[in-house]
Amino acid sequence: MKTNFLQDKIVRKILPWLACGCLIAILGCETGIIDNFAGIKVETTFRPNEIEFDIFLLNENGRPLIQHGSILTPGTGPRSLSESKFTHHVEIYSMRNGARSKKVYDGRLIGLVWGAVGGNRRVLFAEIPHRLIEEDEQSDTDMGVIIVTLQTEKQGPFKDTLENTRIYRRTF
Repeated sequence: MKTNFLQDKIVRKILPWLACGCLIAILGCETGIIDNFAGIKVETTFRPNEIEFDIFLLNENGRPLIQHGSILTPGTGPRSLSESKFTHHVEIYSMRNGARSKKVYDGRLIGLVWGAVGGNRRVLFAEIPHRLIEEDEQSDTDMGVIIVTLQTEKQGPFKDTLENTRIYRRTF
């Protein structure tokens, strides 16, 4: 009987640790996955010193993901996803005669951070200063084409293209 008692006591000590280990392993496998993430929608705002980007993460129906249960957000715990886990790339083209012309920017977004719009819609904010965008003397408009690519280690790449978007401070 004492042998069974020792075995039961050992089992009682090991079982909680084993259960915690299994839970950590299960949650660890999910880290880095955004539930229902199927695309992006990019909106830009032209400012005097920069172009601001609002990047909405979309579900398979094209609707923005919301904070409650469908998206990993900054914070603590095993279901958080930092901005640094996103790979992002932007190409900006000038326009001439209404068509895409010369590539005037090819690089990353600056200052990518999480934010919220309209309560619970999660969005990534970023910018590109005008000083990084090359002037195209052949361009006949202040408009351009912007292509944004976003991905995580486990999802993507997702792309959105904005046409006829203001990229230059000069006016024609």
